[in-house]
Amino acid sequence: MATGNYVTGGPKAALGNSSGASEREDLANYISMITRDDTPFVSSIGKNKTDAILHEWQTDELRPAAANTNAEGVDYADLTQSQVFRTRLGNYTQIFAEAISVSNTKRKVNQAGIADEFAYQLKKVGTEMRRDLEHTLVHSWQAKNGSGTRTMGGVQSYASDALVWDAVAGDFAVNAGKFTGAFAGNGTFGAAQATADVEVAIDLTDIDEVQQAVYENGGKSTRVMVSPKNRRKISEQAQLAGSNVRREIGAGGKLRQSVDIYESDFGEVMIVPNYIMGTGGVVGAGPLEATVSPDNFCAICYDPMWFNVTTLRPMQETDVGQKGDSTIGMLVEECTFEAKNPKGFGLIINIGA
Repeated sequence: MATGNYVTGGPKAALGNSSGASEREDLANYISMITRDDTPFVSSIGKNKTDAILHEWQTDELRPAAANTNAEGVDYADLTQSQVFRTRLGNYTQIFAEAISVSNTKRKVNQAGIADEFAYQLKKVGTEMRRDLEHTLVHSWQAKNGSGTRTMGGVQSYASDALVWDAVAGDFAVNAGKFTGAFAGNGTFGAAQATADVEVAIDLTDIDEVQQAVYENGGKSTRVMVSPKNRRKISEQAQLAGSNVRREIGAGGKLRQSVDIYESDFGEVMIVPNYIMGTGGVVGAGPLEATVSPDNFCAICYDPMWFNVTTLRPMQETDVGQKGDSTIGMLVEECTFEAKNPKGFGLIINIGA
């Protein structure tokens, strides 16, 4: 903002204290927002509606294939019934809310890049809340909770021990020891880990292991979502000597060495970076849900068809009105997360080195 005494300028005045008194300020009529606003996971999955704070669904599967031999004229009483029963899963709705307060003077003055400060803040807060939902689903390690302040369980809380690959142990959580019983696949976490984690760099074989396990359980993952750091690590792994992957140089001399699609033995998977998965702290000892958003710790191997954001109340402005000489309001959304069948996706954990 231009400041100073209102004095007469002149050629030599620029050398004194009154320099710039006659100059107009040049403030561009826009605001440059640098923070990322995309939500890679939420944008990739489906949408649904719910009519209750506890949203439930059923899962089912076929019994394992087996030799089925019977004598001619076999009697019903001689047959063995081997039935797999359906299971019911659920998740609680979580309320996302943010307050907005703008003075009426601020709404009235002529501001660069803004027609109405309240409308601008409304849009900005709405974008922040969408990022909060993304964080809750892929990065908060949050378990479902229906008492007190309700919370929805995120992706990791619906993972199954048999489909969580521990990159440090080189085995699935069901066998690895440290995380045995931690991933219950029902929206909550089970056993706590005894010590803080040691992480290793993600390897293509880690993806192969999860791809195979998901395939054997009847699913098929088409995406691997990772932090930006792990996205680079995957590309580095593909370029290692002896990997049978070569850098691509196009006709225009463009060098391409990133891996966007990895063709595994069980189908092609897109390697998708998610910046929110690269923020936060570390995984310490204790229950997984008590961790502080571990950065770079996890990769999600999934197909979008297995997930939904299920909405009870879509995002809307609650018009609070005037408070003194300010306009105040709220943005509120209530929704939950639906993991249709936990055997349809897997995780890679203990990565990020």
